Amino acid sequence: MRLHALQVASVWENHIESRDRIESLCSAAGLGEGDFVITSELCETGFSTNPNLAYRNDSLPWAAQLAKRHRVWLQFGCAIRRDGRATNAAVIIDPSGTAVATYFKCMLFTPGEEHRAYEAGADCVVVDIGSVKVAPMICYDLRFPELWRRAALRGAELFTMGACWPDRRAHHWGPLIAARAIECQAWVVAANSCGIEPSGSCAGRTQIVSHDGLVVHTVLAGEGVATARVDLDALREWRRSFPALADARRAHLGLPS
Repeated sequence: MRLHALQVASVWENHIESRDRIESLCSAAGLGEGDFVITSELCETGFSTNPNLAYRNDSLPWAAQLAKRHRVWLQFGCAIRRDGRATNAAVIIDPSGTAVATYFKCMLFTPGEEHRAYEAGADCVVVDIGSVKVAPMICYDLRFPELWRRAALRGAELFTMGACWPDRRAHHWGPLIAARAIECQAWVVAANSCGIEPSGSCAGRTQIVSHDGLVVHTVLAGEGVATARVDLDALREWRRSFPALADARRAHLGLPS
């Protein structure tokens, strides 16, 4: 499976202009049938903490049509309303345009008062998309390895993360991604925005990292697409030959043995 991480300059709280940019990147990426496309967090608006502006009821239908038109898997970062509350979500859509899994961001960014705008998710999500088990993540989740380890012990081999990670903490970005890949023995796709927001610029540096922590492809600045073919055979052989996940003490993580 080929992976494509979109680094889009989301236009602040402007769904229409942001969608145009996402469309342009998809058209230029050379997508193939069955590829997996990952967008940034709240990719239509940037990291807005105004749910009334971040949410639109036509977002998921638009994303479904995008996936169906290109015949790809798509992880779409958007705001969703659930039981009357807004959530910061990552929705995985299959090539027919059907949503097969939704992850609600667990770790809300309290320094930016995200917890006042959105309701937190309860747990990680692992979904089998045919050839690989995927765990979607969102931005601030990157700082909480316990969430990632839970997903890895549930079978996740590929972590797909959308973010609006800022320039001022860009030096944390790469080391944290590499650490999550190494400790989970999993590939990590990290699609970050490069847009301008009221609080500052997003850092870009979208990257795809292999199970051993090596950067396979990155987009440093400006809009672009990081692309790589995930080597699942090498990942699985590494897990067999160096069984760190098998040696993890599940009881300490609140998981069944």
